[in-house]
Amino acid sequence: MVLTGPGGSLESARKMVQAGAAIIQVGGAGVFIDNSGLAHGAESWMYMTEEGSSDAVSFAFVGIVRGQSEVWTTGMHVPGFPEIIMKRADADAVDRVIIEMIRYVCADDREVGDGHIVADENGPRFQIRHEFPESPNSPDAMHNPWGRMRMISFKDIAERN
Repeated sequence: MVLTGPGGSLESARKMVQAGAAIIQVGGAGVFIDNSGLAHGAESWMYMTEEGSSDAVSFAFVGIVRGQSEVWTTGMHVPGFPEIIMKRADADAVDRVIIEMIRYVCADDREVGDGHIVADENGPRFQIRHEFPESPNSPDAMHNPWGRMRMISFKDIAERN
């Protein structure tokens, strides 16, 4: 069965989580998310449905890809946010930094945009550079019309100055 919806906000993403749960309740084995390439078994999906938090929604729809030189998200457009991208070396240096950034963005109580500073009191500091999509109306299921937020470490900024 294929289930489609508008996406683009945490509220619409929560409704999709609930719709997926309804399919599981009538015998579905799990849910595959074509927007990010993720799959969840029935038990995990039902847990995320019951949890209902922005963390659960982001875990349901957002994947993390680790390339040779960069780490990036897929599926952030489902809850209505740009993808997150950063250097692999920065992601490897600080455990869970991209996960914490996903949580920070999806908490939906602050806007994170171009020039925004993300800083941990005792850890890394990044500045966000917004990158707009090359083709805002692509039919690709993984396409994010909100673009990307590139996390640039203060160390890299200082080295360029």
